[in-house]
Amino acid sequence: MKLAEMQRLFYQLAARAPGSADLDPAALLAGTGELDAQARIGIYADMFIWRQIDALREDFPKLALLLGDGPFYAMAEDYLKAHPSRHASLSELGRELSGFLREWRGEGARGDLAELAGLEWARAKVFEEANVEPAQPERLRAFSGDELPRLRLRFVPALRVLELENDLGDLWQALEDRVPPGPPLARGNTIAVWRKGFEVLHAPIDQDEARALALAQSGESLGAVCEAFVERPDAVEVAFRAISSWFAEGWVFAAEAT
Repeated sequence: MKLAEMQRLFYQLAARAPGSADLDPAALLAGTGELDAQARIGIYADMFIWRQIDALREDFPKLALLLGDGPFYAMAEDYLKAHPSRHASLSELGRELSGFLREWRGEGARGDLAELAGLEWARAKVFEEANVEPAQPERLRAFSGDELPRLRLRFVPALRVLELENDLGDLWQALEDRVPPGPPLARGNTIAVWRKGFEVLHAPIDQDEARALALAQSGESLGAVCEAFVERPDAVEVAFRAISSWFAEGWVFAAEAT
């Protein structure tokens, strides 16, 4: 048997890939007095799945805590059967988990699981993003009153904005405090997820700020961005406070007048 064929056979057996039950591990591994070939490959197969589940637990700690050890393990096994690893890095293993949980009906399933997984995935990816030096808050003061409406902002890679159908605030806090969480709270909201230094943060933003941020991220001028607040009685103050906070939190890395 050639090396490439041995590698393919070993992977199929160790990963318990579809059709692997029909393969003979004795063609690859010799048995011993204590373990036959099937038992020996079983050790590799168990370690293969356990390492992947451990990787999922590292990226989704709140989800694992909410479900508990047994249900999380069962859910992870179901997920890995539906979405086997296709990437060389385990850091990409959970990419489809949020979508998977929208249809999953195993023990512990609830209406906000998918969005909790989506939030944890966003936090994991934000942590991995390239480090870009953010613009200092004083940068805004470098522009004249005529230049400010024409200003366009560029945002750091380590920023995500999530549109959610469930309010995860109470659930997240309950998991932080390790107290029993309440039922899902169906309430549309927007969450910003970002990295500040080495710390990953997330926080809700109101609808007006969410619209303004979307406009800014799409490349609109600051004048157009501020129109998101136009119906507020204190529009100028609210717009200034929101945009200033983007700089203060390190979301913006460049501001250019066009």
